[in-house]
Amino acid sequence: MSKKKFQPPTGFMVAVHLNILGIKALAEALELEAVAVARGLEKAGFTLVADILDLSADAAKVIDLQNKREETNERSDAPAN
Repeated sequence: MSKKKFQPPTGFMVAVHLNILGIKALAEALELEAVAVARGLEKAGFTLVADILDLSADAAKVIDLQNKREETNERSDAPAN
């Protein structure tokens, strides 16, 4: 009796390969090893998804504004000389 080798569904294989491409692109942009990025995402409980609405750009703008606001607050809290 011959045992059939497990074949994951095609959709799963495509999703994995798209994730690999995304991880490699992110790793290159961050100048990190792709395996380190993949393990970091796994450890943090995050996954890559297509950013159709470009939410990453919006998130970057919000983070930038938050950082500027924190800097302004720190300067206003500092004692005047």
